[in-house]
This record gives sequence, C-alpha cells and structure tokens, in this order.
Amino acid sequence: MNRLTISCLPLLFACFAGAAEAPRAADNGWDAKLFAYDRPDELVVEVTTPTEAQTSIWHRPAPMPADAPDPVRTTGDVKPSSMGGVRVWHLRFKDATGQIVPALLCEPKEGSGPWPLVVAIHGLTSNKAQVCWQIAGALTARGFGVLAPDLPCHGERAGDPFSMIDDKKRFALWRDAVIDVHQLIDFAQTRHELNERPGVALVGYSLGSWIGSIAGPGDERVRAMVLMVGGAWDTPAQWLKDPKFGATDPRLSLAHFAGRPLLFLNGKDDRIVKRDLSDRLFAAAPEPKKQTFYDSGHLLPGRAYTDAAAWLAELPAFVKPPAAAHAEKPNRDR
Repeated sequence: MNRLTISCLPLLFACFAGAAEAPRAADNGWDAKLFAYDRPDELVVEVTTPTEAQTSIWHRPAPMPADAPDPVRTTGDVKPSSMGGVRVWHLRFKDATGQIVPALLCEPKEGSGPWPLVVAIHGLTSNKAQVCWQIAGALTARGFGVLAPDLPCHGERAGDPFSMIDDKKRFALWRDAVIDVHQLIDFAQTRHELNERPGVALVGYSLGSWIGSIAGPGDERVRAMVLMVGGAWDTPAQWLKDPKFGATDPRLSLAHFAGRPLLFLNGKDDRIVKRDLSDRLFAAAPEPKKQTFYDSGHLLPGRAYTDAAAWLAELPAFVKPPAAAHAEKPNRDR
C-alpha cells in the first residue's frame, strides 16, 4: 500500500460528526434493493496477460481512455504473468451500469482448481494490484483463487479517487463498486477453475472494508468476510433517514449479515481508522464475529494477511472443496 493511500484517508472521516445508535437489523431501514442490478444473459469478460504497469504496486496504471473498446470474450489459452509467485491474469468486463471494469484474477502457482473464491477490495487511492500484493500470496498458498477489481475512479478507471468520499457522489459510486463485486461473483459462476458454490469470501482493506460491509450483506453467495482496518463513523441519526445515505453506513448493512462469520483486523496505533471507529463497527456487527488488534498503524503487518487466510481456510465452506463441484459448469477457454 502506498503512502498516499495511508495519508489521505483522514479526509474520509473529517466530515462526519454527531451521534447515533445503530438500529436493529429488523428495523434499521437498510435496503439491499438499492444495489440491485439487471444481470445480463452473458457477462463478456476479456482475459489477457497483465502488463507490468497493471501489476505494479508503485504507480497508478494509466487510466483507460474514454473511448476504450468494449471487452471481447477471450478464446484460447492466455499466458499468466507472475506476481510474487502467484499466477495472475488481467480481466475487463462491462458492468451493469455500462462501465468497463478492470480486475485481476490470481491463482495458486500450481494446479487447476477449482479454487474457493475470495474477492479482494482495495482501499482509497490504492488499486487492484496493491491489494493483490498484500493478500493474494497468503490466500493462494491456502488454495484460494482471488478476484480483485479496480474501484470506481481508481487504478485503470479514470477519475479522482476522492470522489468516492464526496457526499454528493458517494452513493452512486459505492453502488457501482458493490455491483462490480457482485458481478465478479457472477463471472466466477461461469468458470470451471473457480468454486463459488459453497460460498464466497470478501476481504476488504480500509475503504474496501466499507464497500465489503455493504456488498456482503446484499448477496447471499457471500458466506464470510474479513474486514481489515475498517470502522464506522458516528453518523448523525437524522442523516440516516435518507435511504441513500443510510445505505452506505456499514453498521446498518452489517446487521443483515447475521449468522455468517466476520473477522475484523485492526491496528492498535491506527491514526486513520482510530479505535473508536473500529470498536463502533465491531459492536454493531452480528455474531459470529472475531476481532484481532496488531501492534501496527493503518498498514497491518504481514502476519495479518496470513492470519486472515488461515481463518478463512478453516471455515467449513472452504475446506477442501470436492473436485467435481463444477462438473456442470461450462469449460470455457480463458
């Protein structure tokens, strides 16, 4: 994660003040239908070998031009690149809102799956490559496949990343991000090398944990989540009366994740997502849940990623999926 990702996040919280108790799930007003989308008969996904820029953690890749061609479904084998010993492919698809979404697919360095699926969601000013460098190595070592999109206005998607925290733009952009996460799961349902049937896990980092907190409760296919350096604002109750504003409050959405496991990983000395924010989100979350604090700031130590992978690997849904799990899936070329 770059320094800009860490240093700019205080702006995410500066505009929120006041106090409100998180209402119960039965009456808190959060509505997953606000994130509904029309699922196409076929999600066309273009698969290519990533360029060096598309897997670099040091610089934001060049944004796609406004007139970028639509993705074309790839036929034939596509050679992966290697990123820290992980096999990586570059994806592009047009989402339900008409936007082209770049993503990375990471698989273990050996084998053909089917791999249980994790969708990884990066933080503010970060991108898909950075979150893959953080978490994909630990996850693929445990036999997971990882899909990671660029959030709106991030990575190869043109725009100002800080639009994601603009009060006037936040709901529309977060809705796009949630739909993109759900459509990556749609994509996995067509792939013989990915096994989403027992359930999918979401791993979100910082802003990605906010997006995950909304995407997970809104999709029954998501059976577990790891929320890293996430938290919740002490948002005034009157603001939550606006359905679109309340839709982005993770306390309201997480109340609808009851019965599905949650792991919260936070830094003891995090100056960005401070202890009151992380405690607020954990208190609002339903059981089963677990929280671990590390001797770190906003950037968690490497042990946190291996801990997350180990926790997911021990969940019943992700223990050694049967080899025949995808027998009925189309055996499509990459």
